[in-house]
Amino acid sequence: MNEDGQNFLRVEVGGLVRDNRENPIVLLKVLDENEVLPIWIGHTEALSIELQLQGKSFDRPLTHDLLRMAIESLGAVVSKVAVTELKDNTFFAKIFLQRGNEIFAIDARPSDSIALAVRTGSPIFVARSVFDGHKRALEENPDDKASSDEALRKYLRDLDPGEF
Repeated sequence: MNEDGQNFLRVEVGGLVRDNRENPIVLLKVLDENEVLPIWIGHTEALSIELQLQGKSFDRPLTHDLLRMAIESLGAVVSKVAVTELKDNTFFAKIFLQRGNEIFAIDARPSDSIALAVRTGSPIFVARSVFDGHKRALEENPDDKASSDEALRKYLRDLDPGEF
């Protein structure tokens, strides 16, 4: 729970998939549960997240690497990121920076917040009300992970962003 009384769930990036129009979707998954929160994001942010998850780096920094370096050069760290609300079919997030005893909350898009979190190893949270109101259950067969992954991809490809 945070200072405004809102309850949050810790999540991890469960994967990146594409819908039937090839729009990227980041899946935020509660640890040890079979539910995800799908969030449609931009192609650039999806590529940034995907490259980091694959451990790829470049000689010159990408935008989210540059942001991480700027934060660190100012003596701060990303303590966490949080998807805080959904208004008018748009998700909102905050990046929490800590420098000494000071904590700063910066409004951000979830995609940028997640891309920064995977670069800094910072925890990702989602407001419970947002997660519970928009989660999708995974139909997992623990004996056949490849099959369940493909079933999830097919399910999400067939979703319409307007449903959210």
